[in-house]
Amino acid sequence: QRLISKFTENDHEKVERLLELHFKYLDKVRLIDTEIEQEKQRLKRRGEDMDEDLEDEFYIRRLDAGLFTLQLVDYVMLEISATGASTIKQRIMQILNMRGGSVKSIRSIMREYAGNIGDAKDPEAREKEQDRIMQLVDKFL
Repeated sequence: QRLISKFTENDHEKVERLLELHFKYLDKVRLIDTEIEQEKQRLKRRGEDMDEDLEDEFYIRRLDAGLFTLQLVDYVMLEISATGASTIKQRIMQILNMRGGSVKSIRSIMREYAGNIGDAKDPEAREKEQDRIMQLVDKFL
């Protein structure tokens, strides 16, 4: 509760910082996504197939370019909006609207995160965490 209350202090300044990080890393991910898409088009023109190893390599490049940080930032955003004061969610929505952000992009990022999270050795724990993330997404929207 003390941690979550920090997000309401000083007119929600930590919520603003969280959204600054969201937009910073979203831009980085969009940049690498454009590069990867161009690379996929080049491969397609040459008649080369996309195998699973190449898809994994692209995903790892996206993670390294900032996707992992973006996913964690968005996870924190969903968590504090679900468990914190209602003013936190209102402030998040206000900043998203002011900056031209979208709930849809956050939903997409978190769905991708849920789809790739967890340990393959423990499918039960993985499924629990995926369900938790999707519940947060549903509460946020």
